[in-house]
Amino acid sequence: MPYKILIVEDEVLIADTIQRYLESKGHEVAGTAISFEEAIEQYHQNKPDLALLDIRLSGTKNGIDLAHFLNSQKIPVPYIFLTSQMDTYFIDRAKETYPLGYLSKPIQKYSLLSTIEISMHNLMASKTIEPTINLNIGFENRMIKIKDILFIKADHIYVKIYLSGGEEVMLRSSIKEILEKLPEKQFVQTHRSFAINTNQVGQWDNDEIQIQGNFIPLSRSRRKIVQEYLTSN
Repeated sequence: MPYKILIVEDEVLIADTIQRYLESKGHEVAGTAISFEEAIEQYHQNKPDLALLDIRLSGTKNGIDLAHFLNSQKIPVPYIFLTSQMDTYFIDRAKETYPLGYLSKPIQKYSLLSTIEISMHNLMASKTIEPTINLNIGFENRMIKIKDILFIKADHIYVKIYLSGGEEVMLRSSIKEILEKLPEKQFVQTHRSFAINTNQVGQWDNDEIQIQGNFIPLSRSRRKIVQEYLTSN
């Protein structure tokens, strides 16, 4: 399966070689960049499926900084590190970003192509398993698909979780405790009594958010961070 791949490598000859390797396999190169700033620009212009990141880059920010940026997007872009840097400090920092893998320089064609194929296959396979949250409701435990959660509403010492299909689940907890169990990049609190699944938002303005006919208040103090979540793609 061909992918749209961003190459972030500050040695032009290496970047050109990688591009030839990728195109020989039918992949599309979604731009090349030698710095963090150029990579951000290429990302916004071309929306790659995968990025190949050199840990060392021109400028003050490196490939690890770029990895954190890619992870922070609403739809994170997976990446593979390219490195000749085996310093323990950099490797430990790189591991904390959870890359798909590593490739050591000099880059070998078949090692590059097989790493991409295997890494993306494993990533796609993991996405077929829908993430769930385990909720303790009275004396019972219930598994709920995270994607089905529309929004959460606090009600004194309880919270009510609204699900797609019109179902509601109430349990003794707080919004904070529920949010700690949910993906941080997907769920955000909009008001002291409400939190939303950003993937379920239909439309919004400065005062409220609409999700499947429900209107959730957006407080002034949380307006900026919520709108950043909703507009980051």
